[in-house]
Amino acid sequence: MAVKKNTNSPEETVNVIETKKAKTENEGYKHFVYIGPSLPGGKLKSNIVLCGGIEEIKTYYKEVLEEYPEIVRLIVPVHKLGEMKAKVQAPGNVINKYYNDIASAMSNNKEE
Repeated sequence: MAVKKNTNSPEETVNVIETKKAKTENEGYKHFVYIGPSLPGGKLKSNIVLCGGIEEIKTYYKEVLEEYPEIVRLIVPVHKLGEMKAKVQAPGNVINKYYNDIASAMSNNKEE
């Protein structure tokens, strides 16, 4: 049996693992909260409650997700809000990194 060598960087590997984990963990829930920064133009506001399945939400915000793909990682089930908000504010974890990546991308878009 052939073993496929991982050619991803450590960060890319973490992103793949986190994305797969988030996808399976978010299945079956119908209420989510976006815990990232508010986007310009009112496209998506911080702490907004989103109703529907995760796939419906991703479809509705398709254009926003194309511009800021990290957003999907900051849409969390309501029951995890406390835990995930703490992670957003604590440096040194992947959730905080996603938040900062979005904020940085917004800042770069303003400068252009």
